[in-house]
Amino acid sequence: MPPIRAIVEVDPARRNQWLMPSALRYVDPRQIRYLLPVDEGETWAAGDLLLAEVEGPPGLIRSIQNTSRRTPLNYRETRLFPGSKLVVVLAPRAGSSTCIARVPERPVERLDLHGVGGQAGVVDPASQHSSLYAGQLTTIAVLARLGDAKRRPLMMRRFALDAPADARPRRPEDPALVLVVGSDMDSGKTTTARRIVYALRALGHRVAAGKATGVASLGDLTSLYDAGATEVLDFAALGEPATIGLSKGEVLSIFHRLTNHLRAAAGPGGYVVMEFADGIWYRETRILLEDPCVRDAVTHLVFACHSILDAENGLAMLRGLGYGDKLRAISGKLGSSGMLRDVAPSLLGPIPVFDATDYATSPEGLVELFPMPRPEEVSDRSRVTV
Repeated sequence: MPPIRAIVEVDPARRNQWLMPSALRYVDPRQIRYLLPVDEGETWAAGDLLLAEVEGPPGLIRSIQNTSRRTPLNYRETRLFPGSKLVVVLAPRAGSSTCIARVPERPVERLDLHGVGGQAGVVDPASQHSSLYAGQLTTIAVLARLGDAKRRPLMMRRFALDAPADARPRRPEDPALVLVVGSDMDSGKTTTARRIVYALRALGHRVAAGKATGVASLGDLTSLYDAGATEVLDFAALGEPATIGLSKGEVLSIFHRLTNHLRAAAGPGGYVVMEFADGIWYRETRILLEDPCVRDAVTHLVFACHSILDAENGLAMLRGLGYGDKLRAISGKLGSSGMLRDVAPSLLGPIPVFDATDYATSPEGLVELFPMPRPEEVSDRSRVTV
């Protein structure tokens, strides 16, 4: 299909046939009313919505999380074929196990589909991980920009959830916030968060869960929902396909908006389990960890990592950032190794290590790591001057 050369009104029946990847699950398809031709002189930005077509055989991204005609948490792995029509969102990427992708400032005819959530950009081939992200990229041809009833270009932020962004201190009635961070990508953060959610729910606690940094993907969120979280949310709900490259103020705003919304969902006496993406060295995650208001909001922290050296360095870094009194346990890939669990106490000191894949062990012991703070502890923290 050639690119659109003139403004075309969208046929609802044809629109229903387009694939709607999961990062766009809050976009109301009914508001996509026109296809707008791409103007060579216009400026593109992260969050812009485009109609695109898979060009040639799919490469590394062979399927997407399709949410067409489904509720926000319901998706189906949909295989891509040459000629598949899908809505994509311009987004950057920066993953140590994947690649670096940028959003072109000016229109281009072709993009690389780099996320199963529908994120597209221009991938730097030299940045592709030589084994984990090696091979042919999935190339898409840009057909049109998407426009509303007034023929204005659509962006994801237009559909953002309205959530308060105030960075207020924790109150006695607020749920506890359990933060899961890791040494790097694929260190077991989501697996760890899921095990915590499951244990808390097994003992009757109300739990809401979220992810504050990274690249939007429903797979992580739905696993937390399956484990028992009553509500799950990430930055896609706030109009961002990824947090990569956002300003410090935008990153902090996302955290507080998610936290405030999930606090309300969990309610008094409940828990919020929050994950920060990639490693604690990662720019957006580091922005959050270094912020005093974020640190004050965190009740408990669990560190997921690969190895003993990861644990030694990560724990030292977290203590240096002021989280020493909030560190509750180590888990992730390290926790799944019986040998590493055995040697950890002699090398890391008296910090609990648990296997996040072990669902046979009773959840009581894990939940004991995350007591609700006493009212006087909350009052002391709320007096901290920032």
